[in-house]
Amino acid sequence: MAHDPTTDPQKELYSLALFSEAPAAYLLLSSQGRVQEANAAACALLGHGAGALRGRPFARLLTPDTQGTFSWLLGQAAGAAARVQAEGQVLHADGTVLDVLLSLGAQQPGGAPGPLRLILTDITPYKQAHRSLLDLTASQEERLQAGSTRLRATQQELEGVVTVVMQQLQLPLARAMNYLSLTRRALGDGIPEEVARPLLQSERAVQQIVALTGSVGGYLQMRRMRLALRRVDLGRVLGEVLKGLQPSFADRHVHVTHDPLPTVQGDSQALAVMLGEYLSNALKYTRTREIARIHVRVRETESEYHIGVEDNGAGFNMRQKDRLFQLFGRLHPSRSYEGTGIGLVTVRRLCERFGGRVWAEGKPDQGATFWFAWPKSPVILE
Repeated sequence: MAHDPTTDPQKELYSLALFSEAPAAYLLLSSQGRVQEANAAACALLGHGAGALRGRPFARLLTPDTQGTFSWLLGQAAGAAARVQAEGQVLHADGTVLDVLLSLGAQQPGGAPGPLRLILTDITPYKQAHRSLLDLTASQEERLQAGSTRLRATQQELEGVVTVVMQQLQLPLARAMNYLSLTRRALGDGIPEEVARPLLQSERAVQQIVALTGSVGGYLQMRRMRLALRRVDLGRVLGEVLKGLQPSFADRHVHVTHDPLPTVQGDSQALAVMLGEYLSNALKYTRTREIARIHVRVRETESEYHIGVEDNGAGFNMRQKDRLFQLFGRLHPSRSYEGTGIGLVTVRRLCERFGGRVWAEGKPDQGATFWFAWPKSPVILE
């Protein structure tokens, strides 16, 4: 086919018009990175005329941190079939720093070697919005940390106040118990019913207050407990707990059995408290049984050990199970079964500090099983 010489100049003029009037900021660069030509949008973005830009190393229009990035782009664009991009900053003629996206590639990819075409996209508003978002996030994190610090300080102060109150109550409670005991002995065996009943009720009330102060003190001690992760043989822990509970077995027929117990990662003191509370709970609610049967169950999943203490005691209605692990969440009247409603809360709190959980299953008058799920890879949470 014969070459039409009239088409080449027309194409060149058309390409030049597209380059000059394009809304995007275009620059033509030599392989060394010198500006050969810049369109109107590029001149407006940089604040320099086309004449002032021609022959100038483009790197001098960049911030020092971006000059290394631009050198990398030049090296990549020399042999790349596609455009290469990076974020950077350019300097406007008035000294303003602009955030831009640098997109560099051959003017005609796959064609003869020639100038490189650089496209500048102003992303300053997006970067400012991003920095504002980061600043806001950092500010919120600082406020959250400050709030957490204040909350911990308030909790420590409250725990300190409660501890002092518990200590201050010990002496008047001991005096009250002593006074009631002396009064009962002074009155002798022939106490009229109208005197004996309120005296007995008063003594029981004081005993309940003493038990409550002891439970609250134990709960506070648990919250301050320093925990550590190490290998713990649950069989050994169970044996130690049962030794401590021997006085509760007096004058009773109690059979305690257990599945083979695993060795876990945990804190022996915390696990002893948890098993002790569950076993004490089982002993309490099997008191009316001629033979109390308590069995420690073990189930294993891929990520957890499920440890359950099963008994043949009073049981409970599953519709009320959510109250069991709440503070003072008793399901049975104190006149039937003593207790303060804090022991199971202690178990829940300790278990949750290791990333575990607790629950219970039961039926009225058919016994109950209290479970805790212990992670195989626990993490101590505060």
